[in-house]
Formats: sequence, structure tokens, C-alpha cells
Amino acid sequence: MSELQDSQLLRPSDEGDHVDRVRAQWRDARPDLDTEPFAIVGRLGRATAYIDAAISAWLADFDLTRASWDVLASLRRSGPPHRRSPTQLYRSAMRSSGAMTHRLAALERDGLIGRVPDPADGRGMLVELTPSGVALVDEVAPVHLANEAELLAALSPDEQRALAASLRTLLLALERRHATPPPSGSGGRRRGPLP
Repeated sequence: MSELQDSQLLRPSDEGDHVDRVRAQWRDARPDLDTEPFAIVGRLGRATAYIDAAISAWLADFDLTRASWDVLASLRRSGPPHRRSPTQLYRSAMRSSGAMTHRLAALERDGLIGRVPDPADGRGMLVELTPSGVALVDEVAPVHLANEAELLAALSPDEQRALAASLRTLLLALERRHATPPPSGSGGRRRGPLP
């Protein structure tokens, strides 16, 4: 580890974030370990947890979950007639598709989506955004994006653009290995990179 890297690792009593403190603990316990990757991976994980909690709490005011919002937004941005197959919804979701059937059933019960026959496949069904669903997405989307902007307000516009570019590079590399994220909680004992 270089002197610069070592000087950036803070002691638990010094000013720093949680990741700084964890890295300092590893440095004390196992100075042979290179914790530089954790400086990014740990921060991504913690930032995601904070952001997910804030967005989930905000969406709950509209009786939505992150997962149901992803379905509704995917249908809305697909353009009229706002229809997709369940497989297309799975692939276009911003998150993993776990429990898609239950999610669709709940949205249908709420009158936000309907199911219509697939004209290209007589046996298949398409999921369609109802007028109520379109109205809800159109009401929520601008406020949702403003909420996301507020969550990122600690970063300047230039910092946000730089972070977005770096994360895009990382995500492109990960997506080459696996087109959609694995379902959350699908850890298990696995060696090596994602498929």
C-alpha cells in the first residue's frame, strides 16, 4: 500500500465515513489486505441503502413500492399503448424481477394495469397501463425525479456528471457479463465474477 493510500485510511476516532472506519480496522487487523476496492464497493452499497430507503419511504406516500414503480414507469416510458409482455417488463425493470407475477397481480387489483391478449401470440398476454396508471405515473414522475435530485445535492453538477460517467463504465462492464441484475438475496456460495 502506498504512503498516500495509507494516509487516507482514517482511525475510527478521526473524521470520516463508515467505509473509512472499516478500512482502518482492516488495516490494523490485516495490513496485508488491499482494501482499495472496498472504498468504492462499500460506498456504493451504503449509498444505495440510504437512497433506497429514502425513495421507498417517499413512494409509500403514493401507496407504491420501488418494484411497483419500476413496472409502472417501464410501461409509461414504452409509449402508447403502454404495453409490454411480462418478459419485456422483467428485462426493462431497473431492478431485479423477483416476484413479478405477484407485483403485476397487485397493480391489476389497484386498477393501474390490465392484461390484454397479445395480437402477435394468441396464447400470450400483454400488460397494459390503464388511464389511472398513466395519470399516477405522470403525477409521480416529476416529483420522484426532484426527490432523486435532492438526494444527490451534496455533489456539484460536475461531480454528478463525473460520477454518472464512472458508474456507466462500471455498469456496462457488469452488464456484458449478465444482462440483468441477479435477484436480490441470491448470494449463495459462488466463486468468481458474476456470470
